[in-house]
Amino acid sequence: MRSAMMHAAALAFAVGAAVVVVPASAFTTTGSGIATNAGKLHSTLPADFDVVAAGGWNAVEKLSADPKAELVALIKDNISASDGKVKQQSDDGNNSSSSDGKLDALVALLQSQGKGFDADLIDGKWTAVLSRQGKKSPKIQKLVSSKSRVNKAYANFNVDAQVFENESYTPHGRGALRATVKYSPTGDGYDIGPDGGIVLRRIMCDIDKASFKYWKLPKLPLPLRAKGGYLDVLYLDEDMRITRGNRGGIFIHFRRDFLNEVTKPASFQQALLEEKIKQDHVKKRWWRRLLRK
Repeated sequence: MRSAMMHAAALAFAVGAAVVVVPASAFTTTGSGIATNAGKLHSTLPADFDVVAAGGWNAVEKLSADPKAELVALIKDNISASDGKVKQQSDDGNNSSSSDGKLDALVALLQSQGKGFDADLIDGKWTAVLSRQGKKSPKIQKLVSSKSRVNKAYANFNVDAQVFENESYTPHGRGALRATVKYSPTGDGYDIGPDGGIVLRRIMCDIDKASFKYWKLPKLPLPLRAKGGYLDVLYLDEDMRITRGNRGGIFIHFRRDFLNEVTKPASFQQALLEEKIKQDHVKKRWWRRLLRK
């Protein structure tokens, strides 16, 4: 119960996301050059991307062909490698920064498309699929992020009321935290898009109320209030939302239907194999419990 309460208290702070991005001037190099697709975006790319961490310009060139598809593939691999956890995993399955460069490059390329805050697109429910906490994120928030799983963490935007509600469930689904956040769009943090137009990014966020309910116990109001935070919408379309907040973490959300589409088995035989593996895990847990008695 104590761990569940720690889980609850931290999740109310998870309203944002962080990202590091790509210098526009780097695309003016001579020689072999950068892909045409990336070249079209160079004038709006952010200025502080670490190309070395991304694997060099050849790697960025390949990613620029279809950054959304590449990011979806990265997220699918992360979900598979982490057994459904939302927290970003490295290529070897550990919680390190070895894959940060690729993630940063993909987010930068998507951000350069100029798809920022849009009230119509952001409205409704989103499922958390990947998170990377920033260096300034509270320790307890980092702990919670390491435990969160896909289909157990959501954000629900109500644009008419200008509020969104973060929902997160404990690993076994018995505990649920809800934090209601009031937001208002602002001109701060805007970008210039590829077409020369202004791209709104930032919404100011105030945590209005929070509560935690565990199983059949009464709902417990939490004394969590925070004002003056913000959330930058780095990329938004009908399927995917990428956000950066003042705490320095990065959060990626999918629509539920899109998540189901990109994670469904490629074939009936694969579905059968996955079901067999699942049943084998159940049998192993049953034998372990039996041997402990």
